Amino acid sequence: MLFIISKGREKSGSATRAMQFASLAAQQGSHVPVFFIDEAVHWAQMGMAEGIRAATGESLKDFLDFLTSHRHPVQGCKACADKRLISPDDLVQGAVISPAPVLVQMMASPEYKEFTF
Repeated sequence: MLFIISKGREKSGSATRAMQFASLAAQQGSHVPVFFIDEAVHWAQMGMAEGIRAATGESLKDFLDFLTSHRHPVQGCKACADKRLISPDDLVQGAVISPAPVLVQMMASPEYKEFTF
């Protein structure tokens, strides 16, 4: 299951819910890469997920920590990160910056079901 998330701070509840679904899929045994694009690339930055919660109380940081600690790939779009002056040194442990062809390759692969938020 490939989760592509574009929702940033303006839709933090939706981003948190997407991360919850990704975490649930991972807990059920799926390989779950997450690819942040557009404003969502900020979620891969250290400290940005702190205090972000869904309306029902779930924490984006908890879901991000779960995925990275269980070695599920968390990637940020290179062009999106570059535009926002985000460098690899700014990312949470376990997250990387990847160019668009990496995402396109995953989207084209029959190995993944794609979910976009």
